[in-house]
Amino acid sequence: MSTAAVLRDHTLDLVLKGYTFAREARDRSEDPRKGSRLMLRALGRGALLVRGEEGVRLFYDTDRMRREGAMPAFVGGGLFGKGSVHGLDDEAHRHRKSMFVRTLMDPQRVAELLEASAREWSEAVEERWLSGGSASVYDVSVEVYGRSLLRWAGVEADRETLTRLAHDEADIVDGFAVLGPAWLRTQVKRRQCDAWFTDLVRRARAGEVTPPPGTAFEAVLEHRELDGEPLPDHIAGVELQNAIRPGIAVCRFAAFAALAMHEHPGWRERIFTETVERGSTTDGPLAVAFAEEVRRYYPFVPLLPAVARHDQEFEGEHLAEGDRVLIDIYGTNRDERHWSAPEAFDPERFLGTGEVFAEYFVPQGGGRPETGHRCPGEMITVGLLAQTVAELSRLDAEVARDGLDWSVHRLPTAPRNGVLLSRVRRRG
Repeated sequence: MSTAAVLRDHTLDLVLKGYTFAREARDRSEDPRKGSRLMLRALGRGALLVRGEEGVRLFYDTDRMRREGAMPAFVGGGLFGKGSVHGLDDEAHRHRKSMFVRTLMDPQRVAELLEASAREWSEAVEERWLSGGSASVYDVSVEVYGRSLLRWAGVEADRETLTRLAHDEADIVDGFAVLGPAWLRTQVKRRQCDAWFTDLVRRARAGEVTPPPGTAFEAVLEHRELDGEPLPDHIAGVELQNAIRPGIAVCRFAAFAALAMHEHPGWRERIFTETVERGSTTDGPLAVAFAEEVRRYYPFVPLLPAVARHDQEFEGEHLAEGDRVLIDIYGTNRDERHWSAPEAFDPERFLGTGEVFAEYFVPQGGGRPETGHRCPGEMITVGLLAQTVAELSRLDAEVARDGLDWSVHRLPTAPRNGVLLSRVRRRG
């Protein structure tokens, strides 16, 4: 790469180009090895853009990379909250994260969540669609996921408050990396939600609220840091949201799943048949494979940043201490070196292989959640999304064609109309 290209800062390009940034940067490069790594400049200093299995190994090597200071404050503060687990490293990170791993990766607790969300789906379908109304899959999923997750996490409130909180948390995700009004809305919702959850923590510590045992709310209250101190009220409120909001964000995948079912009616019929035969909308193998392919094929997280702990080399590139490494999440999930026909939507790739593609299937990060920075909520994500696919397969509906497009430049993206359904009726 030319000296001029290296010296040019690509921060604005990243914000404006969104999911196409990494691919276009590689396409412009003169380096013949650009497929796996590319040196550029972002956020004021050197940055190494990586993808694929080798990039994942580098990015999630905690001996070589750290997270503290990696995410720009204007992004991370709005999305994750100040003082959250996402900015910690080493033993402090592992210790704090163990709180999430125990709660979010407990199979019995995940099963309880899916039972609750199945009830919410039944009510929401009746209320939002079968009554004759029209609503988008995105909006309905926000409410179903949000109310289910909030109650499951131990947050008790009336249905109207839970619905409002669900939409507020979805808005925090919607504008975290957008220039304009959506970013401002994220900041407002962030402050409002932080205040609400901080007050909830204070009331619990004052004995006015008692969270159910085994819930994320109880875990946050009981957690002690390495120094033996409890989390401050504000950070406890932030971390309680971090146990809930990523699940609500799955509403974007839900909208993409609805779009995929609309565009692949054969798969819709296969999943409907499976759902009827099993008598359940939970954990059907076809629905799970479809959900996994939605996570691989459609964009969610574009890039994630880390910071080099020390001077080092990677595939002939020199990384100075403090340089950033950017893992191309979207590009890794479509890397032609690892995936057969990556531009084709094909859930069959997740059926009958016995593989988990751990090193290059990274829609919510790589590595192991117990010891690294991979999201511990993937069981919840896949469970909710597969259940959604099964629920939608049981509906006949008119799909509004205007607005099914989605922008590759907006972070994060989703079908423009959220996949709007009307004239909905149950099949069979």
